[in-house]
Amino acid sequence: MKIFTKTTLLVALFNAIVGVLFGAEAQQADVVVVAATPSGVAAAVAAARSGANVILLEEKNHVGGVVAAGLTNTDIYKKAAVGGLFAEFVKRVREHYVQTYGENSEQVKVCQGGHMFEAKVAEQIFRDLLAGEKNIRLIEKKRVISARVVGTDGIERQAERGPRINGSQPKDFGPAVKLVSITAEDQADPRIKMEIRAKTFVDATYEGDLAAMAGVPYRVGRESRETYSEAHAGKIYLRFKDTNPGPGSTGEADDGIQAFCFRMHVTKDQSNAVPIEKPAAFNRDDYRMMLDDMRSGKVTKLSKLLHAFPMPNGKFELNNAHPAGDTGVPSESFDLAEENWTWPEADFAERARILQRYWAHSEGYLWLLQNDPEVPPSIRDEARQFGFPKDEFTDNRHRPHHIYVREGRRIWGEYNFTERDAALDNATGLPRRKPDGVAVAEFGFDSHSVHKYDPAHPGVREGYIFIEHQPLQLPYRILVPKRVDGLLVPVACSASHVGYQTIRMEPVFMALGEACGIAAKTALDARAEVRSVDVPAVQREILKRGGVILYESTPIKPEGL
Repeated sequence: MKIFTKTTLLVALFNAIVGVLFGAEAQQADVVVVAATPSGVAAAVAAARSGANVILLEEKNHVGGVVAAGLTNTDIYKKAAVGGLFAEFVKRVREHYVQTYGENSEQVKVCQGGHMFEAKVAEQIFRDLLAGEKNIRLIEKKRVISARVVGTDGIERQAERGPRINGSQPKDFGPAVKLVSITAEDQADPRIKMEIRAKTFVDATYEGDLAAMAGVPYRVGRESRETYSEAHAGKIYLRFKDTNPGPGSTGEADDGIQAFCFRMHVTKDQSNAVPIEKPAAFNRDDYRMMLDDMRSGKVTKLSKLLHAFPMPNGKFELNNAHPAGDTGVPSESFDLAEENWTWPEADFAERARILQRYWAHSEGYLWLLQNDPEVPPSIRDEARQFGFPKDEFTDNRHRPHHIYVREGRRIWGEYNFTERDAALDNATGLPRRKPDGVAVAEFGFDSHSVHKYDPAHPGVREGYIFIEHQPLQLPYRILVPKRVDGLLVPVACSASHVGYQTIRMEPVFMALGEACGIAAKTALDARAEVRSVDVPAVQREILKRGGVILYESTPIKPEGL
């Protein structure tokens, strides 16, 4: 009896270890959100506040996506056009600086009401939002590797990867399936796997990884001008804030996506600075066009080569400088076009390689400005004031842990948002309303360059557009993928390349994520699919929580009236 008891205990212990290592027993939740981007955090919090049991799965050991990695200059003009959880986030930012430094402090002044903030502060506020909801379980350093679906035959099976379908929308996307579970592996030990089952999943990744894994059809790249009759689609040369395509603008489609960069934090406070280093993979030839701008005398100031936005506590956020509409300089900045085209569909190893290449380019750009003898002394002296803050990204050598993925996959959804959604109604002088509107996009159609600078087209970088428009309603249907039930996609949502360029702002992603969280629980309560959820009920709940589903500015008088 004694021997039997020991054996039984050993077997039980062995089975427990196997279960932990290889995911023998699935985790359960009402809603599973993949990626703790700002949109993912908003989806998780919104669902939890509705009463859902939520699991939030994150690949890294950071939450907040690129906002917690340096994108801290909020891209929003009409601040009242986005409310809800984004407004709560902004309020908490300001409260942080008031409570830490005082109402009349310089930090409170510089934070501009909570719209300018340090990366570490952003991450802490996102974590506070999650920690405030008892029914959210945050699981970090877990990467989704597969998905399971149930077909119309009722049989559960491994999901087939969604097809890439570029161009115009096909008539039929194939048989429907329902996403029922995902499997994630541990980043430190891939042998450790976890299956998670849920009623509804939210893919909040920048790339649309879960959607593609679950079988959702998607596109990557640019449509032609003719595909959706979009004036600024396809290959285009456009001066900044000009709407008239220049020579060479064929409007043809291609596989290109806009350039990425890092949104770096730097400081002039030498007591809090670490030096910018020359990357091992530094390539001076990357910057030859920029050096030509300086040799020719077109660039004489550092402010012409990068954008530096003041942040609290003596920090600056750096961003790529677009070619100015009047001078066309700089030819190059932090953006590195073309070399990211494979990112949306790349595996983990390839993305790691691209990320390292981009970091070498970004830090190399700063190092060159500080040290290269062909850089004018005045620019070198100004650039040398910058170092990376010691108190940011402390687990990553004070370098950002996320690259700014401005565009990944775009799913095929129940509505395809395009540049034509900005067209004005002749009767009202405003864009047409959407009956299922759940958020508002008010920033311009803003795409960075798709191709590298070509001297044959001086003063412009191919693919760069900035087209202003009236605030636009975003319909719930862009979140609902074709073919796959049980899934909502607030970031890699359904839009043309041009249409996506007004959606891709983090405040909008948060609003769409919040709508997904509310919709997931609304559907659960009604025992309905998120595809057929009562959208008016979702809209009412968004408004109840201070969200914005319609924002109309002063009408513009249509031509001819």
